[in-house]
Amino acid sequence: MSTFLKFIFTTIILTSLFISCSKEKEKEGCTDDTAINYNLLAITDDGSCEYLDSSFTIWENGQLGYWGNATTGAFEVNSCLTEITTAFINPDTIITLPDTIIDNLVTPPDTTITPSDTTITGDTYLLVNSDINGNYKLIVQLLNKHNATDFNNGNLILNAKLHPDANISDFEVIIHGNHLNIGGLNCDDFHSSDPSNISTAILDTNTFTEISIPLLNFTNRHMNDIDLVFGIKGSNATPNTSLLLINSIKWEVKKE
Repeated sequence: MSTFLKFIFTTIILTSLFISCSKEKEKEGCTDDTAINYNLLAITDDGSCEYLDSSFTIWENGQLGYWGNATTGAFEVNSCLTEITTAFINPDTIITLPDTIIDNLVTPPDTTITPSDTTITGDTYLLVNSDINGNYKLIVQLLNKHNATDFNNGNLILNAKLHPDANISDFEVIIHGNHLNIGGLNCDDFHSSDPSNISTAILDTNTFTEISIPLLNFTNRHMNDIDLVFGIKGSNATPNTSLLLINSIKWEVKKE
């Protein structure tokens, strides 16, 4: 066999092996269609499937949650028209009396004095309150944008209670898409979803009521690159008045 024919034969063999290996690679991947990295072309599962949590907490018992990573997925609360974002309710005072311990086993005796201490505990809630014009807007924003398409058919769930001073018949719940100012925290510079209107007739002033809103209800939303996950707004309220208390907010994937 001539040198030229040997070269052609070798080239064909190597090309066939390369194509064969490439096809094998294409057959491997995540084959679970519930995973966020599902590969439609994969035939053999290679163990690379990744899954999103079925829910994440935005606010719970006075504490902000986070999305995935506490650093990159952190939330921030902003009251857009006033500087008040929380309310401290049901304070309880705990007084620890002073104490004196004398140790006679050493010379000279050692005296340890523990001073009295006062601790005030209570419940901290998100507070929605109106400004001098009767307008109100409170938002919870992601500090770094996230893809939220896995929650397309999910729900926004919050526990709300009407403040005794409130005089509103309804309020609007909103979610937003990407922020117009990269890295900014200006409440007005968002692409806004259409609001979901909630009647205060379902709330009372004594107990919290769970409100579940399908995320599909928020039209004109941007789920691919979201950085604002919750907001309440409205107008025509009594000026400078506390309106709503919120003690839990979360997003949850719809359960089949």
